[in-house]
Amino acid sequence: MSKKTGTKMANVFRRIGDGVLNLHKLPGRIARRPRRLPPPRMKVEREEPPARFRGFFERRHAGWPEYVMLKAQIVIVALFAAAVAYLALPPAQSIVFVLICAFSAYALCLIPTQLRRAFKRDYPVYRAFVIMCIGIAWAFVLALRYLPSKLLPELPYAVVAPAFVAVCFTLLAFAAFRLKYGRSYTYGIVQGVGGSKAAVKIGYDLCSNVKPGVYTVESLVRIKKGDEVKVEVERSTLSLRGARVKTILKKIS
Repeated sequence: MSKKTGTKMANVFRRIGDGVLNLHKLPGRIARRPRRLPPPRMKVEREEPPARFRGFFERRHAGWPEYVMLKAQIVIVALFAAAVAYLALPPAQSIVFVLICAFSAYALCLIPTQLRRAFKRDYPVYRAFVIMCIGIAWAFVLALRYLPSKLLPELPYAVVAPAFVAVCFTLLAFAAFRLKYGRSYTYGIVQGVGGSKAAVKIGYDLCSNVKPGVYTVESLVRIKKGDEVKVEVERSTLSLRGARVKTILKKIS
């Protein structure tokens, strides 16, 4: 190898070495590739009652599910009131009939749109309850308005027969609903633990007839704050005052 060729090769290696050593002096877009950041996670917003009602529900340890159920109950009461007005005010029947249809349609719209999201675990129960109440209201309208007493001419009290049929249908519907969906337990979130007792926040539960609130109960299992638990309740015969929360039975999660 000639001396001239060796000098050229030495220059080549020297330039390569200088290039490697001077990489830090190159512009940032060449020397370093920007780190690819993961796509931002979509923030899941917690559904809450409107701001003007939020304080009212928070004072009662209630939230958006209770707000949705309150809307459903209000529209059901309005539906029953319209049904009574339809029977009691013949001159305004056309207007009241439109109201009955509007209230029924709104209650049916609440089922798949809001009740499904508010009561995921027991959604079929709340769906059945709203449909049952709509059916009862229409049963009164049809039985008392379109079931004439002349169809039962042999009965001495044929005039009150349609009302009797409607009332019996209502009682049977509620009894069947309680037998099918009623239960002696509910679910809650542990807010604090002290000894053998725990404070549990329970939302509105139609199946056990428990009102929303924070209850202090005995615990049969080891739990901590934030756990979801199954709670035993004691239901009265008519369940007019709501069930009484008794004991934590087990930890769900």
